[in-house]
Amino acid sequence: MNFQLSSSETRISILIVGVILFFYLYYYTAHSGFLVRFVERRYKNQSQKELYRFFIQKLTGFAFLGLLPGILYYFFIDHSVDKYGFSLSLLRSNISIILLLAGIIIAILFLTQKVNPERNSLQIKLKEWTISMFVFNAVGWTLYLVGYEFLFRGILLNACFNDFGFWPAIAINVVIYSAIHMVNGKDQAIGALVFGAIACYFTLTKGTLLIPVFMHISLSVFSDYFSIRLNPNLSFVKSETIDIPSR
Repeated sequence: MNFQLSSSETRISILIVGVILFFYLYYYTAHSGFLVRFVERRYKNQSQKELYRFFIQKLTGFAFLGLLPGILYYFFIDHSVDKYGFSLSLLRSNISIILLLAGIIIAILFLTQKVNPERNSLQIKLKEWTISMFVFNAVGWTLYLVGYEFLFRGILLNACFNDFGFWPAIAINVVIYSAIHMVNGKDQAIGALVFGAIACYFTLTKGTLLIPVFMHISLSVFSDYFSIRLNPNLSFVKSETIDIPSR
């Protein structure tokens, strides 16, 4: 049999493999022993170790999932970034949808935490939190998720949509997105199927990446907030003796 790949098929094949490779690079770099040793040497206080490790991991995610793929994509595949819809006009025109979806996500997270108060979504393993620590946590999530969504619902989804059409693009995106969540258990993998499908649908129909970005930030930040607020083993404290990392 004679197999010949067209230029578009070659491009999309490279993109799919590239997305997976960049995710692997991020994941194994962010969870490497080198990072643990670096943080252990730099900080003695356990809260600072946890916060700094988390933030370095999220910056690594922003670099490997957003910055580096974006640079390569811009210079070697497509110079246009307008298609991703990062504009104030699209934010204003879609603000009602963003608020509605964020509200639904927040309500589901609240009810889930109330039903199972022992649930803890935090990646920073501390029991007492100050407001400044939580803001530090939210900033880390925001940086990471901007890069994450740019790779999955930006580069990958748009490339698949251009070559395969609406529903095949969503199917490819959701399958890959769900598969990489399997390391976190079946619940997250199943949840990723639902979240990914909704995020892809609104990205393509509304022409902006801002919707999934705000959806994902709402999911991660409010999941952590309700874990602290409603979990009996965790709490917000007023004392500033536990704070964000400093030299």
